[in-house]
Amino acid sequence: MLTALSRRQITQALIVGLLAGVLAGMFGVGGGFLMVPLYVLWIGLDQRKSHATSLAAVVPIAIAGAIGYATSGNVAWDAAFALLLGSVFGALYGVKLLGQVSLKFLQIGFATLLYLSAMRLIWSSNPHLLLEGWPSIILLVAVGFFAGVMSGLFGVGGGIVMVPALIIAAGLDSIAARGTSLAVIIGSAISGTWANLRKGNVEVPYAVLSGLAGVPFTFFGVWLSHQIPQRITVILFSFILVAIATQQVQKVRRGSAEH
Repeated sequence: MLTALSRRQITQALIVGLLAGVLAGMFGVGGGFLMVPLYVLWIGLDQRKSHATSLAAVVPIAIAGAIGYATSGNVAWDAAFALLLGSVFGALYGVKLLGQVSLKFLQIGFATLLYLSAMRLIWSSNPHLLLEGWPSIILLVAVGFFAGVMSGLFGVGGGIVMVPALIIAAGLDSIAARGTSLAVIIGSAISGTWANLRKGNVEVPYAVLSGLAGVPFTFFGVWLSHQIPQRITVILFSFILVAIATQQVQKVRRGSAEH
């Protein structure tokens, strides 16, 4: 399987995975927001296959991240279950949409998702419980479904919407919210990847290399998340998201100009 790739392609896949792993561990996301554009712009994969391959690579990365946070007690399993209930079905629906929407929509939608994520990260992430009881559970299930749709459609883990939802609906601090988010991402990523494999959307060699390379660096990212001041990491991460999103928008403009 891996023999089909050149040494350069193997190196690229490994680098993509380790970068995604560090960011996944630090921010409680799957790392797909970085893997998708790197697969497309650096490695040259098709946009749809990049989304599907990224989601497959997210599986081992999310498992490593969840373990890293769980060992320090930073996973709220009751909230994770509510989110997971929605995200598994959402991921299946997102994969279905992946085969139906246009390439331009995928590119613009992904860029918009990154811009909104950057805005969310700059927004205050202090614990603030707004909902309790059944309203809280219903909101988490709904958020889980939406995060799952994003997983299947855009190849991201969905942590960029789950983390703030956990802070608002479950009253978790930012570290516990990130750990819980990664635990949920495992389920949605597996669900979406299973559907993508059936459709032949996953470039398996890249997914395996990036996913496994990301595992040790995810643990490193979890460690970093406890060492670096949160405000600094949030600002840096926001700049990364804006840069990647802008690159995607420019690619859409170039494609439109060519037609």
